[in-house]
Amino acid sequence: MDLFKLKSLIAVAEMNSITAASKAVNLTQSAVSQQLKELERELDLELLDRSRRPVCLTTAGAELVGVARNIIKLLENFQDRFQQKEFSGRLTLGYVRSAVTDILAQAILLLQKKHPQMNIRLVNTGGVSNHLAEMVAEDKLDVGLGVGPLPLPKGVMWKSIALQRYYVVAPAHYKGDTDEKLLLQGPYLRFKPFTLTETIIDRGMKKRGLHLEAGMELDDYDSILLMVRHGLGVGIVPEPNITHRISTEFRCLPFCTPQLTREGGLMVRFDNPNMNMVELLWKTLKHLHNKKIFDF
Repeated sequence: MDLFKLKSLIAVAEMNSITAASKAVNLTQSAVSQQLKELERELDLELLDRSRRPVCLTTAGAELVGVARNIIKLLENFQDRFQQKEFSGRLTLGYVRSAVTDILAQAILLLQKKHPQMNIRLVNTGGVSNHLAEMVAEDKLDVGLGVGPLPLPKGVMWKSIALQRYYVVAPAHYKGDTDEKLLLQGPYLRFKPFTLTETIIDRGMKKRGLHLEAGMELDDYDSILLMVRHGLGVGIVPEPNITHRISTEFRCLPFCTPQLTREGGLMVRFDNPNMNMVELLWKTLKHLHNKKIFDF
């Protein structure tokens, strides 16, 4: 059984979409569909209910996802024990504020323990992902942690970490069974970085025909959640900011249909001499992201 097929099945289970899953595993949609069909033929089982939208796993498919996660985890543990390499040196990592989550802190801590000679230096660039990509291209940074999709300068590659979905987050007492009903109760807490006049959320609102006057404009998602916690309004935040506590404390509903998404990832030059450390950081971030989804 091909591990790549199992990873594609896990991605479909996490994303509820073959299209989104294909981006997460860096394959085309048709390639992922073909992998799943081959997996079904190998096992002589129906893994997906293709009559439903969004895509839904069958009982057998859901059970296989659990088995696949265990197989991959066992293999990763084996590789950690027998293929450990010593990484040393300094990696300068620039970031945009909205891309920093607890997963980054966990990754740095994990790498410090496994590879004490490896040093990751965080640099606040004060800009947006496009600006960060230019700094990587100009060799001012080894790697950038940003969000996409975005056009990349010549010589810079994008290493996807995860597709992240957006949610409307409102105080628990807000009524309504749709994202629009929650938003219309206001006040609307708008995400507005100083360097951007329009965000992906703004474009999603326009597409929906929602023209809400902002009660507050805040430049980071944690500030939006703080205001929601105090009952001062309703906002829209991406998946990494939705912790288990927030999902139980607030009203959280998917924003848009299909759900609005962004992609978190690393930007690095093709000729970066520290590519081995970048690869290690990228794999660690992906592993921790998948573990968080599994644990959640």
